[in-house]
Amino acid sequence: MSKVAAVDAQAAVIKIGDIPIRVFTDDRDFLRMVQDRYAGFLSSETHAGIDLRLDLTAPGQISSEEEVRVASDTVRWSAERGDFRLDWDSETGRGQVRQSANPYSLDGVLRILHTLVLARRAGFLLHAASVMRNGRAFVFFGRSGAGKTTISRLAPADATLLTDEISYVRRDAEIYLAYGTPFSGELAKIGENVSAPIAAVYHLVQAPENRVALMTSADAVRALLESVLFFAEDAELVKLVFQSVCDLVGRVPVYRLEFVPNRTVWDLVL
Repeated sequence: MSKVAAVDAQAAVIKIGDIPIRVFTDDRDFLRMVQDRYAGFLSSETHAGIDLRLDLTAPGQISSEEEVRVASDTVRWSAERGDFRLDWDSETGRGQVRQSANPYSLDGVLRILHTLVLARRAGFLLHAASVMRNGRAFVFFGRSGAGKTTISRLAPADATLLTDEISYVRRDAEIYLAYGTPFSGELAKIGENVSAPIAAVYHLVQAPENRVALMTSADAVRALLESVLFFAEDAELVKLVFQSVCDLVGRVPVYRLEFVPNRTVWDLVL
């Protein structure tokens, strides 16, 4: 693997969920694109636990393959999709990415890296919207089309959007926090780079009327696992993510929220 911190490389530190990842590239134009894409999530820190060297591919050198393949050999990880390949050493924190000159390819790399890192830090990424209001976070998850973007759009004016697409959940001491992320969905709006304790989690189901009901622990765990983003077929990490989901359910109430897509649904949110 080539030396990550090449002297002529340009760098940016992207900090999501209090985890800084430093990316290096020789391409100044691409660096500006990265800085624009992750504005609000850039850090002035000079040290990061993860360093990535970006090597950009020429047009025509990537495929349209959308499936993500993740593999590991002890501490060495590889992840590949049509538009990128990541090779990363979890022991040294150094890695190399070969990708298209598109910051959204880097999105895919960052999501995979964060799932691997979070698994050992009592956290996970969730296909869910999350909103902060009055110092508390509320997480809304469900299958595609369940209404994550809709409920984000209907949030009260005093609410802060953390994400309408990928929620970042992590335990801190005895509580779970939801962090803002730059990963946006249909709203095409990145979340605010803030965090708050999770007050409640809601399983979204569109219905003819608004109704909320507390889910059993077993039902809540089962439903949440269907929305967890995790790409690696690694037994140890899968077990850690499962334990984190179970722990979250034991600490935070999870509700089934049947709702009509209008602002009255927020009357049922704690």
